[in-house]
Amino acid sequence: MKKLPFSVCIITKNNAKTIEKCLQSASNHFDEIVIADTGSSDSTKEIARHYTNQIFDFTWNNNFADARNFAIKKATNDFIFSLDSDEEISKINCRQLLDFSKKNAENIGRIEILNLQSDHTFEKGCVSRIFNRKFFHFEGSVHEQLVSSSQINRSMVDLDVSIIHYGYANENLNQKKAQVYREMIEKKLKETPGDSYLLYQLGRTYDIQKDFVNASEAYLKSLQTSPRHDFEYFRSALDDLCFDYLNLNEAKKAAEIINFYGYPYEDADGYFMFGHVYMNLGNFDEAVRCFKKATEFADSSRPGANSFAAWFNIGVIYEVLGFKEKAIKAYKKCNDYDPAKERLKNLM
Repeated sequence: MKKLPFSVCIITKNNAKTIEKCLQSASNHFDEIVIADTGSSDSTKEIARHYTNQIFDFTWNNNFADARNFAIKKATNDFIFSLDSDEEISKINCRQLLDFSKKNAENIGRIEILNLQSDHTFEKGCVSRIFNRKFFHFEGSVHEQLVSSSQINRSMVDLDVSIIHYGYANENLNQKKAQVYREMIEKKLKETPGDSYLLYQLGRTYDIQKDFVNASEAYLKSLQTSPRHDFEYFRSALDDLCFDYLNLNEAKKAAEIINFYGYPYEDADGYFMFGHVYMNLGNFDEAVRCFKKATEFADSSRPGANSFAAWFNIGVIYEVLGFKEKAIKAYKKCNDYDPAKERLKNLM
């Protein structure tokens, strides 16, 4: 099959360690790669020249949307795949993508993202990355979003494409990036204090820094100011707020926030969170029921929510209650999860 008539647009700065893997994966499937370099001083551009001659310098102005839109304008194709230089395409259905470009010019293609964590697990999510530049552009100086040029709400089309994001794998680098993003978000929030999406992203940066008090405050403000509850980030803000309350030993607040907003999500991540809430409230029977229910789902966003993490929590509950055999059985279902193997050593 011929390479797809899409332009992969990438903004980068000093990403020599990761950009080659990114470019290799893109060059296998797409006929153009466009790079906007915002000031690299390492070998990023030299590596990129092995894959494309479409490399342009962009004077950094503290605005990610401007950089992305700059790269998009340099593309020769209208259909764009927006990719970061610390990401790699791991799965792609080329025929489906080609069909999408023929039938969905005014819609956005949503793909799966696997965020590699510092503990080598993956957190799954969805991101909007594929679109026609005639109808969409980026807005937002930080954590930029695709916006319809005509201001008309467009449909999301889920595509059989997956990317791996390596940016969270290095804990030290992750902390530094979180600080930079937090400062940028706080500056922007002074201009638009009621921006629910930015408040959500502010919460995420605080979470990375393990500042659960400020994270929970940001998530709560995000929920309170969100114009619609069907936005993708609303559910993430709700889940993350509940886990922050749990980290702060405030399970009752987590239960109250769930009761206030409701929880219409029927999936492993929801039952996994419910299990934690019930466990922290001392309702162990209901906690076990929820954790077991989580394992019935084929997939989850949080690492192990439908498998080893759920079974580990069941094992902990049984062990605390003195049900040794049940605890051993649950821990064994965690497979190679190191904390479970440690518990088994103590019990056997």
